[in-house]
Amino acid sequence: MSSDEEIGELKVVYDFIAQAKFKKAFASAAKVLDQRSPPSPDAEEEDPLRELFLFVVTKYADQLEQEGKIEQVFEIIEQGLEYFPEHPELLNETGVRLQRYGRSLEASICFERVLLQDSRYLKAYQNLQNTKCELVERWHFRMLNDVVRNAAFRAAIERQIADGYNEVLDIGTGTGLLSMYALRCEGIRKAAACDGSEIMVQIARDVFGANGLSDRICLFQSFSQDLKIGERFSLIVTETLDSGAFGEGILETLIHAKQHLLLPEGKIIPAKVTLRATGYQSRALTASNILINEAFIEDFSLPSNCLLSKEGTKCYDAEDVGRIQANDDFEFVTDTVVAMEVDFNDLDSLIRYQDGTEVSEVELTCLDDGLLLDGFVVWFDLQLDETQTISTDPTTSTCWNQAIFRLNQRLPVAKDQRLKLTMSCKDGALSIAHNLNSVDNQISVDEHVLEFLNDSEYYSSLIEATEGLDDMEKVLDLSLFPYAGLKLLKEGKTRMLFCLDQAEDLIEFIANQNDIPMGSIMLVNSLQEIFLLNDYTLDLIILQPVDVFGQINSEHFCLYQSLLAKLKPIGTVIPSALELHGSVIESDWIVKCSRVENPELEQFQIDKYLASLETENHLDLGPFSYRNLSDTVKLADVPFDGKLHETALELSLCEPSAAARVHAILYHYQIGFTPERSMLGTDRAQSFAKRSAFIIPKTTFQGTAGDEPAAVGDALIEQLYITVLQNHGVIKCDIASVRE
Repeated sequence: MSSDEEIGELKVVYDFIAQAKFKKAFASAAKVLDQRSPPSPDAEEEDPLRELFLFVVTKYADQLEQEGKIEQVFEIIEQGLEYFPEHPELLNETGVRLQRYGRSLEASICFERVLLQDSRYLKAYQNLQNTKCELVERWHFRMLNDVVRNAAFRAAIERQIADGYNEVLDIGTGTGLLSMYALRCEGIRKAAACDGSEIMVQIARDVFGANGLSDRICLFQSFSQDLKIGERFSLIVTETLDSGAFGEGILETLIHAKQHLLLPEGKIIPAKVTLRATGYQSRALTASNILINEAFIEDFSLPSNCLLSKEGTKCYDAEDVGRIQANDDFEFVTDTVVAMEVDFNDLDSLIRYQDGTEVSEVELTCLDDGLLLDGFVVWFDLQLDETQTISTDPTTSTCWNQAIFRLNQRLPVAKDQRLKLTMSCKDGALSIAHNLNSVDNQISVDEHVLEFLNDSEYYSSLIEATEGLDDMEKVLDLSLFPYAGLKLLKEGKTRMLFCLDQAEDLIEFIANQNDIPMGSIMLVNSLQEIFLLNDYTLDLIILQPVDVFGQINSEHFCLYQSLLAKLKPIGTVIPSALELHGSVIESDWIVKCSRVENPELEQFQIDKYLASLETENHLDLGPFSYRNLSDTVKLADVPFDGKLHETALELSLCEPSAAARVHAILYHYQIGFTPERSMLGTDRAQSFAKRSAFIIPKTTFQGTAGDEPAAVGDALIEQLYITVLQNHGVIKCDIASVRE
């Protein structure tokens, strides 16, 4: 095809794009690619058709997705990859769509391919971290590192096999740890294991193989209810318990197991669970459930209990009460009572609890006057056999969190006041019934919106930053909730507000409550709709620079320069500056949430097969135990764009520290709303944006003190050289080198 013919064909492609006929645009672009000579490797980056084709593939895939033609989506993307097999944007886009439809393992491969080509393509880096968390949730590392839990299960399994219960089925085997305990017992006659997760079964298969045990166990990728093996076992072992004991379906699992998989005289580990309940008071937990920011309530004339988290209607949340207590923001309001006992070896009892015919009546007594009841916390004691018991009491620091049942109001209580509850687990869902919730009409909103609204310091700083602005025509407020823009409308300082529609019901509710005409509010579905505005239209742009999980808002950063084109020459952007701050820390807790640190599991080589699924960035950190090894310093200025920026700095430790104790870079952001005002940090106890940490891999310090791996942990480090990379609106910190 001549260059003139190609230009003519490309015009056809553009015409089809203008008409939103992406199927025809795709076919026309493919025709050009089929008939042209392959570009040289050097010219490929400059090829305009390459980027045009990516755009067409993306839009056509979006169109097919909206039509529900999911398989065709991936067929189109695969065709695109045939033309440009190493196109980073197309590979990343493929991974995003695979992840969206539950194909996380394939998605991770796409992201890894991108990073092999370009380690600075941080969009793929961030996506890979998220995908790894989906493949193996972070609690799995905490569970594997829980030596108390592991030792108790091991002892119970060894005892039962020694007593003749030597035909073992491990339900929900995960990495195969409990099966490994059974296989190493003398007298074991038969072993089988199953798990519903493809990735976990693959890991377990590799672990069994590495330990020379593959021929001694039957491994199935299946939920136990779907097993068709025609065999029964004398011992069933399972650890499918969430923070509320029953949330992973253990009742249904054990009912089926006793009816179809367990011998009549067989036993189950664990044998019994005992649940305990108490009332609590905690501002941190309440801030994500109901509106408690008095300044916001006063500015918009709202009742204090008018907003309720959508998530607050769930049965319960999982929270680490011990960590919250360590931050002096959790207090027990009532006594603690035994709320329920379930015998896992009693089939009739299991059925009664599962079908809801058996419930527990509970009465709690309030401890003192002047306290507020925010909800109830439940934990359990797990009796594995006659001698082994594990407790998830908040003081024990086990791998389990506790179950939190929130009220939809903060209820004042009096000393010796009695609270009556009914606890049940119908259909395996632990629930608490009571008459303590407010019955007023309420608006349900996303819990992250509530956390944003309840950050009183951020609210005050943002409102103060807009106080001197008036006589504006158009304001764009991209905050998680546009309260600053709404306040400007209410006070008559602007005539039109543009904002995202992610909290439409709440926006309409507040507008009605405060006589703000909805006709002056333009809700947009995405940032791309803003670009339909004429240039130099906006008087004020309010950005949301940091999200609730503690990372920068990459979409806002990548589109910032394009948004500026819509701003009047004398217009204002808030915030005006952003800085990344951090310190080097030692924290056993954060390490145990991120990788296998248990020597026993290293002997089983479980760490080897989980290593590829370790993450480098721990987001959404609440209170946790750590020790600063350095002062907190500014790591980098964060420009408002999606371009590549790299900063390097030297960080001195407070005192020489062993390499093995240098665990993470704990970071947060300082937000400058205006140049004249002091910056506001996201490291505050009541910040809507949580802190995050870059986990320092073990391999970082290998070779710093000789060639022997054992010497690495003994090396004393005095200074670290840190690089901060920003690209595609994503930030990554690395240890470049160390000085002893």
